[in-house]
Amino acid sequence: MNIVAIGAHPDDIELGAGGSLALHRQNGDAVRFLVLTRGGELSDQSQREREARTAADILGVDDIHFLGYEDTRVPYNDEIIKRINDHLTAVNADRVYVHTEEDTHQDHRRAALSSIAASRNIDEVLAFESPSTRSSFNPQYYNSLTEDVLEQKIEAIRAHESQSEKKYLEAEAMKGLARFRGRQANTRYAESYQVIRIKRANPGAPIAHGTTQRP
Repeated sequence: MNIVAIGAHPDDIELGAGGSLALHRQNGDAVRFLVLTRGGELSDQSQREREARTAADILGVDDIHFLGYEDTRVPYNDEIIKRINDHLTAVNADRVYVHTEEDTHQDHRRAALSSIAASRNIDEVLAFESPSTRSSFNPQYYNSLTEDVLEQKIEAIRAHESQSEKKYLEAEAMKGLARFRGRQANTRYAESYQVIRIKRANPGAPIAHGTTQRP
C-alpha cells in the first residue's frame, strides 16, 4: 500500500498515527508525510523541520514533504485542497491519515477539512486524534500496537526536542492514551481513528465500534 499521513505541524502525525505508520513500514508499505507548516509560531522553523525529518527517519518513513503554510494560519480553500490532491495523486495514495475535525486547534480543523476534500477519491481515509481533540471524538477503528512499536512512536515524538516542555509529549501521557484506547479495543495498546472512508473485504459487514484492526 501507498500510505500518506497529513499533519498541520511537525509532530502532529507522530502523535496521532506514529505507531500505525511504523506498523505499515514493518508490513512493507510505503509511507510518506505531508506537513502543511514548518511550525514557527513558538519555535524556529528550521529546527522544527530538522526534528520532523529525524522523527520520520525513526519511523522509517520514505519521504517527508512540507507545503510551507504559516503556523496558526493554515487555510481552507481551493488552493490548498488542490495542492494536497496533487500530492496524493502523484504518489498514488491508497490510504490517507488525516486530522479529525473534532479539534480545538484552528490549524487542525482546517487541515482536516482540506485533507478530507482533497482525498475524496482515495479508497481509505482515517482521522486521528491529537492532544487538542474534543471529547466528541468518537473512534470506530483501532490499530493494535505492540510494546516495541509504541516505544518507537515515543522515540519519534521525543525527536521534537523544541516541544519537550509540553506535558502531553511525556512518555507516560502517550502510554496512558495507548492503554486507554487499547482497553476500548480489547488489546494492550492501540491507536484510534474516526472512519472517513474504508475499504472492507466484506462490503456488507459494518465496521463495529471497538473493532481492532491491523494496518
